Amino acid sequence: MGTLDRDIRLVLTMVFGLISLFGQIFWLQVICGFLALIMFATAAFAVCPLYSLFGINTYKREQVKKRA
Repeated sequence: MGTLDRDIRLVLTMVFGLISLFGQIFWLQVICGFLALIMFATAAFAVCPLYSLFGINTYKREQVKKRA
């Protein structure tokens, strides 16, 4: 996972976290809290299971190594 992708996930973590803390609708708070946890975990470990499943790679150094 590339740096930009991780940064976007961290911003989404903050957005979903704030919605889960200050939201007015309970089920929306629960869903946003769950999404915040998933986004934080994927950003922290730099691994996205869906990317692996679909063969997506956002890490540029690996792409350069594969071409060589």
